[in-house]
Amino acid sequence: MITLERVRELVIEPLGENRPAYVISASGLVRLENRVLIVADDELHLAEFDLKSSKPGRWIKLLPGQLPTDYKARKKQKPDLETIARIQPDVYAETGALLVVPSLSRENRVTGAMVKLEKNTVATDSPIPIDFSDIRNKLCETIDGLNVEGIAIQEKTTKLFHRGSKKKGKSVVIELETKSFLRDLHDTHKPQSKCISNFREYDLGDIEGVGMSFTDAVPMPDGRIVFLATAEATDDEYQDGASLGSSLGIMKENGEIERMIRIAGREKFEGICADYQNAGAATHTLEILLVSDTDNEKFSSSLYRASVSIN
Repeated sequence: MITLERVRELVIEPLGENRPAYVISASGLVRLENRVLIVADDELHLAEFDLKSSKPGRWIKLLPGQLPTDYKARKKQKPDLETIARIQPDVYAETGALLVVPSLSRENRVTGAMVKLEKNTVATDSPIPIDFSDIRNKLCETIDGLNVEGIAIQEKTTKLFHRGSKKKGKSVVIELETKSFLRDLHDTHKPQSKCISNFREYDLGDIEGVGMSFTDAVPMPDGRIVFLATAEATDDEYQDGASLGSSLGIMKENGEIERMIRIAGREKFEGICADYQNAGAATHTLEILLVSDTDNEKFSSSLYRASVSIN
């Protein structure tokens, strides 16, 4: 069992009148030195927080436009940004970039964003909309109730983590050819379905009879992937349900699940970043940061930390 330490509520300067002074639906995060950047599925922005300060965070605009303030109307129109990944420096982005990916669960949920990094800082004047519609169209031919919750960009293969549901089937990892995927991101800003190379279904077990499904993932330097899975009592990819709890998983480079560890409590965790300590030793210490999603406009998401020993 993993016991978490709560770092802080995600209190932030409100975006406008009738908007909360906190992040509601945190769904992914990356760490840049002493700062974390958090994507929320009901916003058009990134939320940035200083880990060494208790001051409110700030919003960084990713996509143009404005969403309704009403919670239900907002849900219908939101781009549903679900996960964020760091793109390492390459021929297209010398200092690296951040990629934000939507769920692809509806036709209006296909626009993500890419932001260049400059000296480990977000270049706020450079967000580029990314159109995932071609990938969505192809995946919907195979996957019922498509709902992408995580991405892990590795040297040869990029993995998308689809969240299964009670009525729509198991969770799935979708493999993309990384070189083609990154080239499309930078050249046309519209990754093509031809980069899709493989699918693999997963049974992640259950909590109190409710099946667990992927909610985020992060690649590690040794080729493994650390992922989150949550048991949420809902029948499909659109409606929210009560959370029965979450687990942290370790996936081998070949796709096999090495280990799953239950996280204490019943919260739904939708974002993770992780680093090894004592790398090279027989036992590593995995230092993780997590964000929760309350699925409730009256309550703030929170940031947590934990340490896990793994082989």
